[in-house]
Parts: sequence; structure tokens; C-alpha cells
Amino acid sequence: MVFWQHQSCREFIVLGVFLSTIGICAALVLCAVSAAMNYLFLSSLGKTALEGQVLGAASAAADVLKALLPFFIAWSWQARRIVAAVAGSLAFAFIAAFSLLSAIGFAADNRGFLVGRRDERAGAYERVQRDLNLRERQRAGLLQSRPPAVTRQEIERLRQNRRWSATKSCTNATEAESRDYCAGYFALRAELAAGQEEARLSSEIAALEVEAENLRQQGSGLDSDPQVTLLARISGLGAESVRLALTMAVAVLVEIGASLGLFLASGHSAPERRAGPDNDAAIGSVEDFCLAGLVPAAKAALAAEQLQDGYRAWCRREDRTPLPSDAFTSGFAELAGAAGIPRSPGGWRGIALKHDKAALDMVS
Repeated sequence: MVFWQHQSCREFIVLGVFLSTIGICAALVLCAVSAAMNYLFLSSLGKTALEGQVLGAASAAADVLKALLPFFIAWSWQARRIVAAVAGSLAFAFIAAFSLLSAIGFAADNRGFLVGRRDERAGAYERVQRDLNLRERQRAGLLQSRPPAVTRQEIERLRQNRRWSATKSCTNATEAESRDYCAGYFALRAELAAGQEEARLSSEIAALEVEAENLRQQGSGLDSDPQVTLLARISGLGAESVRLALTMAVAVLVEIGASLGLFLASGHSAPERRAGPDNDAAIGSVEDFCLAGLVPAAKAALAAEQLQDGYRAWCRREDRTPLPSDAFTSGFAELAGAAGIPRSPGGWRGIALKHDKAALDMVS
């Protein structure tokens, strides 16, 4: 049975294990992201699909090794294998630098592609707006006309007039009345043409308005990279400098987490064993004392003061910090009750200190 003397220390250890587990999961995700970024970037550099897969696989394997190297380096250093630790450090630095360059290339490709697509949509939106404005100006410059169907009926009505045949379809109007008649006819023809042109322009304007609305819904007309624009205004730097810094920041974030996240997260699952009154690992455990410092002795008995002295002597031998008297007494009483050790006035029966020669003689 594990006995904890300080509830706060137990809660701290449980919290440490929980946070370490979350940190390990996050580090594994970053490792997977880094490996995927490096694989996709290097695989795109192959002349053929097979060569691309070979490069990508090598990059992903190197990324896995990069996450494990901090453990190998630490173990080599603890074992005083200096050459192995130095060699591992150099390998880690090279692989981390290479992985960082690949991640920067991947991030730059993706951001450049995204910004390029937005710029294309912005250019298309500007073109549509120019065409729309042009069509609207052309329509506004047309003569006021009735619908083409109405104008056609008017033209057919004039063609039923006897002057239509007399003027040979308005190709030979010699008299004043004939010329007035043909002038009206050609005016209707002009009105018909204007109506048809207005209908064509209205159809094109409607199509352009639909296209403009679709482009607006896709983000056209907005800043192609608002984050860069805002940071450039705040910092006073150029847009390209800010874009470069953001691209590198993404790559550095992923690579730091993928390189050291697993090592750092897995190294804090429990408090370190260091001397100090606030560290439970260095405090003399009552249960450990009972197992290591006491022996059963049916005819022996220990007074409370003797038990305290034996406990303090055991803590000195084990280089541990003894608990306060009240904490030790209550802790031992709980253990004694659970183990069935009988209590006597001022102490306990049936136990003896392992280093008490007289008690050992009674046991033997």
C-alpha cells in the first residue's frame, strides 16, 4: 500500500503526469506535421514520381530521428560517452537545420500559392468591374427606345403602306411625302437597333453582375494578405519582409516543437528526487521505514519515543528528511491499524527495531 504524507505533493504529481501526457500528444502531432511538410516539399523536387517518393521518405525518416536524438544525446551524456554525445549533437543540429529549410520551403510555397490565387481573383474582379462599367456607359448612351417587339410591329405597319412599294422599299424616295415616309421608316429601324443593342447590353450586364457577386463571395475585392498588410502598417516594414518573417515563424514553430517537444514533455512526468523539506521523494516515508527498519517480535514492544528515535536514525542512514513528530505518529498509527499491530499504553506491541540487538535476540 502506497502511503502519501502530503496531499498537495500527490496532486502535483498527478497534475504533472496529466500535463506531460498532453504535452507528449501535442509534440507527436507536431512531429507528424513536420514529417509531412518535409515529405511533401522534398517529394516535389524529384524528377520522377519514384525519385520524389525516395526523397520524401528520406526526409520523413530524418525527421523521426531528429525527434529521438535529444534522448540519445542525454543518455550518452549521462553515461559519460562524450564522443557519442557530441556526434549526436552535431547530427541533431544538421538534421534540424535541414528540416527547417524544408519547412520554410513548404510554408513559402503554400503561402505564395494562396496569395497568388487571391491576387488572381482580385484581378478577375477588377476586370469584371471594368467591363461592367463600360457596358453600363454604353447602355446609358443609347437612344431611348421602345421594346424591340413593339418597334418591329411599327415597321411592319409602315411596310403595309402603299408608299413602301412606290419607293421600292425606301430605296427610291423622290417626292417629299415619300422622303418623310422613308425617314420615319429608317427612324424606326434605328430605334429597333437601339432596342436590340440595349437588350444585348442588359444581358451582358446581368451576367457580369452575377460573376462579380460570385467573385465577391470568394473574397475578391479584399486584401490578398490582410495579416501581412496589418503587420506591415504596425511595424513600418515592407510587405515582403513581413511575409518572409511570417513564413519563417511558421516553420520555426513547427520545427522547435517537432525537435524538442517530445523530449521536454516526457521529462517532467514526476518530480525529481532532490533533497529538501518540500520534496516528498526526499522525505522519510513511514511505510518505507516500517518495511526497512522494523521486524516482527511477538514478545517485544516499542514505546512511542523509541519508535520516533528509530525513525529518525533510519532517516539519517537513508539521507532523508524526517517528518514532524505528529505527522509520523498519525501516519504510523494508520499503518499499524491496517497491518493489525496491537497498541499498548504509550507504544505498540509485537514489533522491534531491526537495529535493536536485544529485540533481535528475542525474535531469534
